[in-house]
Amino acid sequence: MQNILKYGLLSLLLFSTACNNTSDGFDTRRAYGKLNAIKAVEMAQSYDNSINTGSNYDLTQIQNEPYYSYAWHFAYNNTFGQFFGVDQEAHIHIEDAWKITRGAGITVAVIDASNFDWQHEDLESNVIRTYNSDEDNNNITNQGDSDDASHGSIVAGFIASPINGKGLVGAAPEAKLMLIKQIDPSDVATIKAFEYAKNNGAKIINNSWGTNNVSQGVASALQELKDEGVTIIFASGNDGDNMDDPSINDESELDSVIGIGASSEKNDVTTYSNYGKNIDLIAPGGDLYNGAGILGIDDNGVFGSQVQRSIVTNDYAFTHGTSFAAPITAGVVALMLSVNPTLNPYQIRDILINTTDKVGENTNY
Repeated sequence: MQNILKYGLLSLLLFSTACNNTSDGFDTRRAYGKLNAIKAVEMAQSYDNSINTGSNYDLTQIQNEPYYSYAWHFAYNNTFGQFFGVDQEAHIHIEDAWKITRGAGITVAVIDASNFDWQHEDLESNVIRTYNSDEDNNNITNQGDSDDASHGSIVAGFIASPINGKGLVGAAPEAKLMLIKQIDPSDVATIKAFEYAKNNGAKIINNSWGTNNVSQGVASALQELKDEGVTIIFASGNDGDNMDDPSINDESELDSVIGIGASSEKNDVTTYSNYGKNIDLIAPGGDLYNGAGILGIDDNGVFGSQVQRSIVTNDYAFTHGTSFAAPITAGVVALMLSVNPTLNPYQIRDILINTTDKVGENTNY
């Protein structure tokens, strides 16, 4: 089983326009439901056993993070938006959700086939556990190569970069992170990583990777995790492929999983996002070639990515991919669980889908 990082900068080509809708009778490539954070949090609150946080958080600290004005996926900034052609509705309406909750009390696991720069200034304070499932220890860095790409770091940052006066913030800046490095692509190793996350308190597991050929053993294990109350999120991938092709059997299509495609700065689906009737919704993933890209923690060690656009330091970089749409969604799920920890994965999936904003050329749902 080949483990493929679903990461935009590792893709050399962009493919045809890609999107999905589960309804029959219209072009499934051109319409989709896009994540809406405040609607999802409010619906989570409407379910039984929700927590009245009594909070009315001020947004000043978040808005004062140095690079927050570049975070079009969270809120529109007129100066940045006009320069890069960002649609005013491209964001996920998260600021109103942050007035209610920032995700405190929820642990999100990230399983990734790369190293993690867990001591990054915009990660370290929210990392509570690390695990290398290949070596059965807590070493998740490659200490011999400081320039080794760290796809997992940027994924984790979109979930829970903290409010700390440095860089930017994640979708759930008060949630905690469990970072799991898994290079071995075998079924045994994959199931081991998921079981570790569950057994150590993760209620959400983000996976910005996939195989296009999930085994029955892994599929069964993921279904068991869902039935045990763990919400599992997978990125759909960046090849512009129709996932309804019978030769493709990806993790992101499973009933046990919430499959995420990518939206762009134009408030539409991206041309690279894989699509199909079993992909559940889209979230911001950005488009470096037709817009600004999406700003996250730098993926490439101390040397820095080449996409700073002369406005951020080499600890941060603009990128794109469904790899980053997935953790933004995971962060919103953390917000939902923080106001209603009794929600099960079935309810969470229904809430996410039913609170989306319809985007694309065909919105006849």
